[in-house]
Amino acid sequence: MILVFGGAYNGKVNFVKEKFNISNEDIFTVNDDLKDLNVDFSKKVINNFHKLTYKLSLDNIDALDYIIENQELFKNKIIVCDDISQGIVPLKKEDRFWRENTGRCLQYIGKNSEVIYRVFCGIPMVINDE
Repeated sequence: MILVFGGAYNGKVNFVKEKFNISNEDIFTVNDDLKDLNVDFSKKVINNFHKLTYKLSLDNIDALDYIIENQELFKNKIIVCDDISQGIVPLKKEDRFWRENTGRCLQYIGKNSEVIYRVFCGIPMVINDE
């Protein structure tokens, strides 16, 4: 796996496209209206990973368990996720749960990734490279 994270609208997808020669057809973007967790694992990139953890949280599914149970499907993917760990702690319990769940998932993905990039203002920084 490769993990790419950073703030919203900081150029993560553009970085992935350029660095790994990825086309739009190779990217599965998780939308707000994701139904029945139909993630297209045939794509090389899973974009908006944080929205997947949100959907799992709303459905009372442990996101980390979901990742571990499907680790073979995630194995060779590039995971793109907004960094939702900073800023003001959310007031709503559901949003705090989602934020914590996403953090746990990113820790697991990070430990199992070949390379981790943080993209800030369109500039990639290597966080970890095996």
